[in-house]
Amino acid sequence: MDEKDSMTPDTIPQSTPVDGTVPAGRKNRRPVVIGVAAVAAVALVTGGVCGYRAYENHQVSMARQACQSAVTDLGKTVKSYKALLGADGTTAALKTDATSVKDAKTLDALKQAAGAETPAMVKCDASDKIGLDAAAAKADKTAKGVKAAAKALESAVKAVESSKLDKTVADADGLYKATEGNVQDEKTREALKQAIAKRDAGTIAKAAKSVNDSKAAKEKADAEAKTKAEQEAQAQAAAEAAAAQSQTQQSYSAPQQSYTPSYSAPQQSYTPSYSGGSTSGGGSGSSVPDFVPSSGGHGVGSANDCDAACRAPIQH
Repeated sequence: MDEKDSMTPDTIPQSTPVDGTVPAGRKNRRPVVIGVAAVAAVALVTGGVCGYRAYENHQVSMARQACQSAVTDLGKTVKSYKALLGADGTTAALKTDATSVKDAKTLDALKQAAGAETPAMVKCDASDKIGLDAAAAKADKTAKGVKAAAKALESAVKAVESSKLDKTVADADGLYKATEGNVQDEKTREALKQAIAKRDAGTIAKAAKSVNDSKAAKEKADAEAKTKAEQEAQAQAAAEAAAAQSQTQQSYSAPQQSYTPSYSAPQQSYTPSYSGGSTSGGGSGSSVPDFVPSSGGHGVGSANDCDAACRAPIQH
């Protein structure tokens, strides 16, 4: 029934007589009104059910899209974490020796950060909004955990690199101080000092090599000079010793002695004298020649010569 028909005078309700009779003009209108109301009610119920189902399907679809988006973000986060874990900087930091860093604790933190397990992926396989929302929430939470692990890993890598640089700077500063006056070219130490101030590892390494090379060159030159000086001192000492020996030989000559033995035999001269003796009393007599030596050399010339003459052998 359209709006025009509903506004006609026939549809205006009429007062009902006391006896309950219906006017003749409205006897056939009630069934029509009831039928329209029933159809409207059925349409309303049917439309409501269909509308709810459509709304519910829409909600499920939106939840599924949200879940898929969360899972996609999780996948990207995990991929980024894996890329950071396999990066050259991370690999180099993990291979760093404890002697190469100033603080060894940074290596422990790095190993812990790199040891985080990669989470499993979340699936949006639920058929209702509640299940899809739960999956999306799980994907979001997992992604946040992976992002936190990636941030911790990145910070740990930077901490190791910073500690390595601190150790490099400290070693370079020690080299600078230890080589004062011990390099062949002082400019190399000045370049090292500037590199330390810049805290540039590459520049420090280059400058430190130059200082070490200059130090080695000076040590070599000093060693050669020392060897040469020792050789010259030895040569001079040998020359002085040779000169002293030659002078000694020239100033000394052995004494010469000549010996001619001479011998004079003692000479003796004597003149024997003999005088005949006489015997008396008829006896026989013997005569002994008188021997009176006359001293020509060893004869007795005086009383003082008696001893020598007396000791002389008697010749018969």
